[in-house]
This record gives sequence, structure tokens and C-alpha cells, in this order.
Amino acid sequence: MDYETQRRLICALGRRMWEKGWVAANDGNLSRRLGEGLFLVTPAGVSKGFLSPEMLLVVDREGTVVVGAPGFRPSSETPLHLECYRRRSDVHGVCHAHPPAATAFACARQPIERPILGEIVMSLGAIPCAPYARTGTLALPAAVGPLLWKHDAVLLANHGVLTVGADLEQAYWRMETVEHTAQIHLNARLLGGGVALSAQEVEELQK
Repeated sequence: MDYETQRRLICALGRRMWEKGWVAANDGNLSRRLGEGLFLVTPAGVSKGFLSPEMLLVVDREGTVVVGAPGFRPSSETPLHLECYRRRSDVHGVCHAHPPAATAFACARQPIERPILGEIVMSLGAIPCAPYARTGTLALPAAVGPLLWKHDAVLLANHGVLTVGADLEQAYWRMETVEHTAQIHLNARLLGGGVALSAQEVEELQK
């Protein structure tokens, strides 16, 4: 995928997140690994629903801007994205948003791990909740980093959700899956709680 196509894709996915109500105002951020230690990231202070390609920035491994239009700076969560790329060479796209149902679990500091959905057992597995760390600080990537070895989706305590993927589209779809799963878990609780799959049933799904 060429550079211009990647820029347009970030804008399209940002708008989709905004339309779905996963981000409000200037919330959320997206990024894409470009190769050679460079990363395409969304800017601070701009609604994801109204991004345009020229607003996006290219940063290096340290978060230093390599390419960027005047008046725009990288999202304060750029270090969180860079931590994902540093930890996982297979990750080429990162998505961070605040989808309401999943973020409710994050605010309750409750992981989504009870195996009530076979599809989730086979795809994402348990979705852990990282310890609380203040947004926009280096404490956040430090809290999330250790969970990235085994998980493609992580709840951020009192904050939101982070997903990673082999490309940005996969990271986006994983965000959609996390929110859908959270909604089902909440609805199941209204009915007295979902019936968990047995250990044997989980093992069969994971084969």
C-alpha cells in the first residue's frame, strides 16, 4: 500500500470510529508502521471524524516529527503506539479509542475474560485490563507494554481500549470486536450472567 493510500485509510477509519461513537471531540488516535523506523500518526487536537491526509505526521522511533505540516503535532499518545511497535515486530497498525461499552469495563477495571463467546475464544481470547496510568504520560506505555506479548486488545483502566494488528484495518476490526463483545457481556449480565464455556469446550475451540 503506497503512502497516499495509507494516509487516506487512516482518515477513513478515523471517521468511521467517530461515526460509531467510539470517540468524542478530539479523542482517540491511529497509527501505521511505514518501515525503516518511521510511523504515520494522527495529530493532537483534531476530531477523528474530520481528519484530512495533510494533517497526518510521520515520526521516528523516538517520536520526533520527520514529516508534518505547520500547526500540527503528534498525538500525546504517540509513545503508546511506539511501544506497541517496539514490543511487536508483527504489528503494523494501532488503534486507540473510547468505545462506550468496552470503556465501561475499563472504568470498572474489569477484564473481559469470561469465555461466553466461542468466536472471541478463537480470535482475541481474554481481553486484559492494564493498570491505571495517566493519559499522555510515559507511564501508560509502561503499563500496557507487558500485556502486548500475549494480547492484541487491551483495556486501559479508566481510559479506553487499545488494539493492534498486522495492518491498521485489522487493528480497527479488533476494536469493533472488543466493543461488540463488551456489549454482549453487559447484556448477558442483565439476564443473570452468560453461561461460560467449559475448559474442555475452550480447549476444543483453541485447537
